[in-house]
Amino acid sequence: MRKEVLGILCSGRGTNLDSIIKAQRAGEIRAEIAVVLTDKPEAKALERAAAAGIAHCCIDRRSCATREEFEQKLVAALEEAGVTLVVLAGFMRILSPYFVRRFCGRILNIHPSLLPSFGGAHAHRDVLAYGVKVSGCTIHFVDEGMDSGPIILQTAVPVLDDDTEDTLAARVLQEEHILYPRAIALYVDGRLKVEGRHVTIFGISDLFVVDERWRLTMKIKRALISVSDKTGVVEFARKLHEAGVEIVSTGGTMKAIRDAGIPVLYVSDVTGFPEIMDGRVKTLNPYIHGGILAVRDDPKHVQQMKEHKITPIDLVVVNLYPFDATVAKPNVTLAEAIENIDIGGPAMIRAAAKNFKFVAVVTNPSHYDEVAEMIRKDGCVRGMKRMELAREAFRHTSVYDEHIAAYLSEQIEK
Repeated sequence: MRKEVLGILCSGRGTNLDSIIKAQRAGEIRAEIAVVLTDKPEAKALERAAAAGIAHCCIDRRSCATREEFEQKLVAALEEAGVTLVVLAGFMRILSPYFVRRFCGRILNIHPSLLPSFGGAHAHRDVLAYGVKVSGCTIHFVDEGMDSGPIILQTAVPVLDDDTEDTLAARVLQEEHILYPRAIALYVDGRLKVEGRHVTIFGISDLFVVDERWRLTMKIKRALISVSDKTGVVEFARKLHEAGVEIVSTGGTMKAIRDAGIPVLYVSDVTGFPEIMDGRVKTLNPYIHGGILAVRDDPKHVQQMKEHKITPIDLVVVNLYPFDATVAKPNVTLAEAIENIDIGGPAMIRAAAKNFKFVAVVTNPSHYDEVAEMIRKDGCVRGMKRMELAREAFRHTSVYDEHIAAYLSEQIEK
């Protein structure tokens, strides 16, 4: 599959640019953002691109003698950067047939209304003037007309009785930030087929869920829960079960969940191997780590999961043995401290955090309510949230290891 390279054109604040950058960094858009171009030197989008470390420049329309000269410079900059998909993100210029033909079928645009109604530069004003009850936003391919290309995705936004242009624009913009990255991802993943004016979206696996805002992400079907701090874990497990999530657990966590009448699989039922060595070895098994680490859109990984009968694990809920609390006890022995060094827990946390594109990892009970509500409502945990949880997870294991190292240093110095 060809690697897509994005060139993003903006004229203003660059808020859609920001949402695209975040989605790309969260792994939702599997493409390089090669360059950001603006037609105005004062465009805030330039600052956003600079902050993200993306190549950027202004080709000022006012400095070009003709429209042709301006567009030739745009094309030259895009082609020099190797751009394969042009993304218009608040680019306030009508492109000529010359430009459109140069990137035929490879230009996306966003419009703040439900096309084909209310095209043009004053969509919100016209929506309010006509008294319609529903507006929204549209992602479409660009053709040689104005706002007339084949429609990819749309989201509806109600028009309220007391709406002004500004309040309606703000609500529509929130939906744009969700919808545009999704449409770009569908194009990049080769899931769009254009026939005349009709765009078909295809190839969506049962592993994924499409919500009402057309964001494609992993369904949460199986969760592994193994926690030392059991604060709130039973209620969290109950909410997951009510949302249709299968739960796998270990030891004391499993007992607490099962005692509450919540169905739960024992980890040994998954691995086919008992806990051994006083519990030192229980989750260090391919049926666990293969389920966590599998790249769900890699055909080889998917095939290997089928061959070895590995079920994906979509949510990992783990916090670690209480090492700090153990070594804080009076007269604790070195042997006791060592037995409270968690091995399997950090391995699962790091595996899930590494694979955050497909797996959500929760290390702190403070996230239980939010994550459970996401799963109840949408069946999944959103990409940026998974990335945030992964960052927290790596910090969690890092601090844990630092405390162990500090304790051992103290023992050496005694």
